[in-house]
Amino acid sequence: MIRAVIIDDEEIALKGLAEKINQYCPGIEVVKLFSKAAEAVREIKQLNPDVVFLDIEMPKMNGFNFLNHCSPVNFEVIFTTAYSQYAIEALRISALDFLLKPIDPKELVAAVERLETKRSLQNTPRQSLEQQMQLFLQQQQGSVNPKKIALPVLNGLEFIDITAVIKVEAENVYSVFYLADGRKLVVSRTLKETDKMLGRWNFMRVHKSFIINLDYITQYIKGEGGTVILSDGSEVEVSRRSKHEFLERISK
Repeated sequence: MIRAVIIDDEEIALKGLAEKINQYCPGIEVVKLFSKAAEAVREIKQLNPDVVFLDIEMPKMNGFNFLNHCSPVNFEVIFTTAYSQYAIEALRISALDFLLKPIDPKELVAAVERLETKRSLQNTPRQSLEQQMQLFLQQQQGSVNPKKIALPVLNGLEFIDITAVIKVEAENVYSVFYLADGRKLVVSRTLKETDKMLGRWNFMRVHKSFIINLDYITQYIKGEGGTVILSDGSEVEVSRRSKHEFLERISK
């Protein structure tokens, strides 16, 4: 049984998470709840938890300060917060996971599964921040909620529904995501990396500069490679070498 402690200054969130863990994560035993991080500092060594579900925004002592007071940290950390901008800092200190409030039970189960997997591995080398970032994104994309992805943007991570992406355009070493609500997100990944990330969904790289969501195609115009019209009215050229695979995929 994995021993867990929950720290959150909001009583509703504190008890709510405990109830979700009891309901959806039978391998986790919640040994204590703390509404004040300072109290948790005094008792954490004696409780000896395997994992701490830790809120970040708390009065007097926030989650990061709590960890500084616990040094060395001998437990895994799963951050719980309503603010996605903390994701990069969470990765920097090697947090196991980062759950956005309100916490989705499916994401909670996925985080616990990653905890169980990590505990089963021995002598794993410490990863660099870049490796941690890649692992975090891969875990988010491979979670039991397959439509939600995390994209590294300038000020942190942007969490979006994969079905909201119409197309992606290359812009030097970045990828520009065009969303159904009209927004554009500049993501710090190359189009090649983005293509690999989106491969499990109904996307295709139809041109060296474009990946499209095949679900948003409204028209295909014949040509040497051809041109697709997307639901937002934009046109994307299909390269000649991508034409055969493209026509095969849209005809299925």
